[in-house]
Amino acid sequence: PAESKMQNVGGNIILPQGYPRAGVIHKQQVSTGKNLASGAYPTATFAQNFLTSPLTAASPTRRSVPAWSPPEAPSSDLIGQMRETVNNTDWRQLYLDKKTKFLVQSGWSADAQRCGLLQTMCAVSGARKVLEIGQCCGVATLAMAEALPPDARIITLEIDPFLADFAKQFWARSPDGQKITSFVGSAKEYLRSDAYKDGPFDLVIVDADKDGMWDYYCALKGGLLTENATVVLDTTPYKGQPPDRYVKFGMDERWESNSGQAAIQEAMNKFKQDDSKRMATFAGVTVMYPKF
Repeated sequence: PAESKMQNVGGNIILPQGYPRAGVIHKQQVSTGKNLASGAYPTATFAQNFLTSPLTAASPTRRSVPAWSPPEAPSSDLIGQMRETVNNTDWRQLYLDKKTKFLVQSGWSADAQRCGLLQTMCAVSGARKVLEIGQCCGVATLAMAEALPPDARIITLEIDPFLADFAKQFWARSPDGQKITSFVGSAKEYLRSDAYKDGPFDLVIVDADKDGMWDYYCALKGGLLTENATVVLDTTPYKGQPPDRYVKFGMDERWESNSGQAAIQEAMNKFKQDDSKRMATFAGVTVMYPKF
């Protein structure tokens, strides 16, 4: 079929035929602000960038205080190709052509720091069964697969069929791709059915709709986690979201931006009340890990 043909976009990077190249001007393109972080690791956008910049001494007589440095995954050649392909794809045009369900931004794809963090979690947790809720372009999925032992398995959930197929073309070229099983559809439906056959899980990554974070966590705790399981929740607010109509007090003519921050804060308050897990928040994620 025509969709399975590939086209060169420079070097060894290829896109399936029909993927528009980024940078090509289209009359129907919509503009979005580029001064806000929209990716998996947004701290570099903000002034409080203490996670990525080393602290310096306040005076020459004081010693510098070492700062935490986020891990970076040494990208395999295939992961590097995935990132370049994501950056070279015109996601706006794909959305306008109704091929994607959402207006995807290339910055949503996991960067080296996020991949390094997730690979570290895979190693520290000793995971053999991993569940990923919210696959996006599949870069982090493959990074985790590369870090897991040969007998491990990753179940990844994605609601957008286009993004699922986008990732599969790369996974098929990796020897670690055989560890990945992809499901397309509602995560909540999967958690009510097939998850009980595939689980319980040692490590769960939740990087999906912020309104559903607490519901996902409650569903996972209903028999889908091993005794020492770790849950990693992305707590980065949405960026570039279209505004919602402001309906409070009947003001239908007003609009407000839905960043997901309110839902994140509500979920965070509930996570703090979970006495069965310890909680740590850093680098755009909240980690719920076992008490030892």
